Amino acid sequence: MRILVVQNSATAPIGIVGEALADNGATLVTVKANEGEAIPVLDGFDGLVVLGGPQDAWDDEHGPHFPAVMETIRRFTEADRPVMGICLGAQLAARAYGAPVYRHETPELGVCPVTLNGEAATDPVLGGLGPDLNLVQWHYDTFEFPEGAVPLAFSAVCGRQAFRLGRATYGFQFHPEATAEIVTGWASRFGEEKREKNRSLLDGLPNALDTHLPAAEAFARTITRRWMDLAAP
Repeated sequence: MRILVVQNSATAPIGIVGEALADNGATLVTVKANEGEAIPVLDGFDGLVVLGGPQDAWDDEHGPHFPAVMETIRRFTEADRPVMGICLGAQLAARAYGAPVYRHETPELGVCPVTLNGEAATDPVLGGLGPDLNLVQWHYDTFEFPEGAVPLAFSAVCGRQAFRLGRATYGFQFHPEATAEIVTGWASRFGEEKREKNRSLLDGLPNALDTHLPAAEAFARTITRRWMDLAAP
């Protein structure tokens, strides 16, 4: 199985999701789209993962590759090949199908509660894993669900945490791929990203990572394996 990975920032690698894909026999082809690398055509790939990044999904000036990423999401979806959009990737998936993406009134940073809804209970990727989870979040924006999407998760701060579009296109606002190293790297860049005013949201982050990342990693590995199953012939 060959999985196309669209990377939007060197600071947001595929992490645990990539490990789980490789552990289950997938070959990953990573394209640094934000650095100008061309996104390959659909043929030859069984699934698509679109990763996060510090850009705003609605800002093509700072993300000139976004139109190509959204077209790739549509092509995989229309070919019924699994798509996993993570954070920025989820927002781009929503936008690719006409839904607005915009600044949310409250950022979610660190480890935050997420609740799977009733639709998730029977979902092939999320079924039986909730309802209450503690997962890594790192976003300032949010989105509306695309027309026809099935909402799958919410939080008290942000009502749109996960959706499924069609059979096998998933958008996850949370970060299943995040390791402690990835998260602490994001925290270290608050100053350069001009986010310093939000630092208080990270009070207790080391303890939260120690407490919740083992379960979050198990969750990530499970949903990745199940997502891969959607690509099986």
